[in-house]
Amino acid sequence: MYQINYKLGFLLLAIFIYTGICAQTTTSNVDSLKSILKEKSGRDRYEILYQLAYDLFDVDNREASVYAKQAYDLAYDVGDSLKIVTSGRLAGQIYRRIDQLENSIDVLKEVLPIAKRNTYEDEEKKILNALALTHTLRAEYDEALKYNFQSLVIREKGGKKDEISVALNNIGLVYFKLKNYERAVEYYERCLKIKNDINYTYDMDRLLINLGLCYNQLKNYKEARKFITNAFNFCDSICSEAIRIEGNFGLGVSYFIEAEVTNDTAVYSKSKENFIKSYDVANQIRDKRWRLENLVYLARIYTELNDVEHAKKSLEEAEQIADDTEYNLLLIEIYKGFSILFNKSKNYQQAAIYQDKYIHLKDSIYSESLIKNLSKIQTDFEQRENIATIAAKEEVIKQQRDLNIAIAIIAMLAGLLVLVLQRSNRTIKRVNAQLSEAKEVIEEQNKLLEDKNKYLDKEVEAKTVDLERVNQSLKQVNDELDNFIYKTSHDIRGPLASLKGMCNVALMDVKDPVALDYLSKLDTTAERLNTILTRLLIINQINNSKLSVARIDFDTIINDVLLLEKKKGLPQKLKIRRYVEDNATILSDKELIRIVLENLIDNAIKFYNESDRVDSFVDIHVNTNGQGQVRVRVIDNGIGISEANPGKLFRMFFRASERSETGGIGLYIVKTATAKLGGRVGLLTTPEGYTEFYVLFPTTPPKQDEDSEKPSI
Repeated sequence: MYQINYKLGFLLLAIFIYTGICAQTTTSNVDSLKSILKEKSGRDRYEILYQLAYDLFDVDNREASVYAKQAYDLAYDVGDSLKIVTSGRLAGQIYRRIDQLENSIDVLKEVLPIAKRNTYEDEEKKILNALALTHTLRAEYDEALKYNFQSLVIREKGGKKDEISVALNNIGLVYFKLKNYERAVEYYERCLKIKNDINYTYDMDRLLINLGLCYNQLKNYKEARKFITNAFNFCDSICSEAIRIEGNFGLGVSYFIEAEVTNDTAVYSKSKENFIKSYDVANQIRDKRWRLENLVYLARIYTELNDVEHAKKSLEEAEQIADDTEYNLLLIEIYKGFSILFNKSKNYQQAAIYQDKYIHLKDSIYSESLIKNLSKIQTDFEQRENIATIAAKEEVIKQQRDLNIAIAIIAMLAGLLVLVLQRSNRTIKRVNAQLSEAKEVIEEQNKLLEDKNKYLDKEVEAKTVDLERVNQSLKQVNDELDNFIYKTSHDIRGPLASLKGMCNVALMDVKDPVALDYLSKLDTTAERLNTILTRLLIINQINNSKLSVARIDFDTIINDVLLLEKKKGLPQKLKIRRYVEDNATILSDKELIRIVLENLIDNAIKFYNESDRVDSFVDIHVNTNGQGQVRVRVIDNGIGISEANPGKLFRMFFRASERSETGGIGLYIVKTATAKLGGRVGLLTTPEGYTEFYVLFPTTPPKQDEDSEKPSI
């Protein structure tokens, strides 16, 4: 179906030769334009700047971005709306190709309303398409879907099927990224049908690869490989670098999924071979996104094959690349890969750190607002079609209304009659059955009583012997209980993550408001349980960790904690001040010190005073007490905590307020970590009525008995 005939082959070969000639011509044109630019000044420079950016587009995008920005700024100075729109749209497209996604969105959003206001429809479609692709790369899928649907509506009004196919392909990509693969296939196949109907071959190879990637995720890897092979056959020997990257990547995913099912090492090797091919081409053209995609899967293969060194190396390279980009979805997979790898190598502390990063970043992307926005956007788009259908059928509905009412009344009467007859018949049968059963039960019970009396005499003798044996094994069971709780808390994390994933998918697809409410509450409950499990693991790590003594820099640790709080979101009206003495330093375990400060500061922020009449604050004081010890005080004017029985606050699962979302574990963690360091924690009320938590850290932590360490929660 997708095989090209010999005429098309000659045409593609001619295009390939022509492209090489054009590349040389482009270089010559660029040099000529640069010479002309030196002679131009003022507004006369615009056309040359724009043409330079256009000619360098996808040849040298970084240099092209410089000329595009100059053309855009000059167009603004001149005040020409069409030039502003065209140069801004070109700049936005170039910024996306050099991974400056935020700059791309800023420029495109500036020119979109200008294009709409002046009815530059062709430019508006291109801008909407560019915005949708950039938001897709930033994993902002609600925004991406919104712009794609706007683009589709405009293209459908224009009636150009080739343009409609482009919009359908882009919508399919968003649903693929959202892991709604059935919906993605639906849009890709609509796009494929249009292309076949009008014999439109542009980007056919990429569309076939997209379908292959979808079928990979639907576990139909044979169908996936068929589409990808057809894509390679379509472009034959002149496949572009992008197609080679995406095609080999798709084959790698296909073999990887098959290997997961068959657990065949040879299939894993095929998968790795294709990922390496894809990575090498991406590396040659400096495509960061596809380098990341391949490195993530290579790390998964190495992890499955227990090659910890290569898995870690792949993930570290991927993390280094991702830090310079805004590809958040890939960064989520990197964090997940680290968590699985460290769990597999029993480095639970690092596993917990990356699991926490994974959860926070995933929740920031697949947030409740994203789900609501996606549902609203999809509903609004589908409602547009429903309104047209309803209007067409409104007359028919009006004519059938009376008939439907009559049928409904007859059906109700018939149903009531059947119900009365059924209930009467059931009542008679039920009474007879109950009488018969009662007689049988009485006879059986009398017989069982005799047997039970004999049986109980034997059981008393046997239980006496069992009790002695149970008492002996009880001590062994108690010792194993700690290990059981420790392992179980880890085992729960996987199903819990799956539960959250299913909730997120369900929230995207379900339309019933009641079901959405239940799913939202279930997701929130799962998140709270996940937080509690994480904190239980932290407690276990505290109890079993071996202290790593180093000089403590309190100022740096507080900076890290406050940076984490800012990422989680600080109340706007809350002021945070800190006072750290220069000589306030001790020898202690840096990680446990950080856990103590993080929980105390987070506790003060969480229970801040929401009243508009109060200037809420959190003060952090770190100072020495003259004996080399360091005293840390966290003071706030929040909702307050009673000092009537302060010891209860530091017990596990004690909640001093309904606003606590962690099950009353935070202060218990503080107490456990402080005790591990040989310190002391307490609660005071200042003379002004503020709440003060204080921790006294010793000069050096106590020595530990390594033989006494065992898992416990």
